[in-house]
Amino acid sequence: MFFFFFFEEEAIKPGTVCRVKCRFGISPDKLVVVDKQAGGDSYWAYDNRPVRYRINRKGVRVVESDPACIQTIYSAEDLEPTNEIPLQEDGWGAKYRRARLCIK
Repeated sequence: MFFFFFFEEEAIKPGTVCRVKCRFGISPDKLVVVDKQAGGDSYWAYDNRPVRYRINRKGVRVVESDPACIQTIYSAEDLEPTNEIPLQEDGWGAKYRRARLCIK
């Protein structure tokens, strides 16, 4: 009789904050938020940075840059799940992200 012991791996799910392992051209200790699986061991992720705002000519506060709109594909080998930094909750995409991740 054989017993197989499977170690509980920390699964990478949408909304998980991960640290990118240092590679060529990537800044060390870069934090990204996983958005969706691209297929196999690849994931689409965006930078875990706050949304930038500006005041337009009418004096209205508008979103200048939302990091959730700029995504990069990463291999599962390059991502290390972490609980150090919480997910950013501001910006025009926050409502969409909460709905997609089923967070209230």
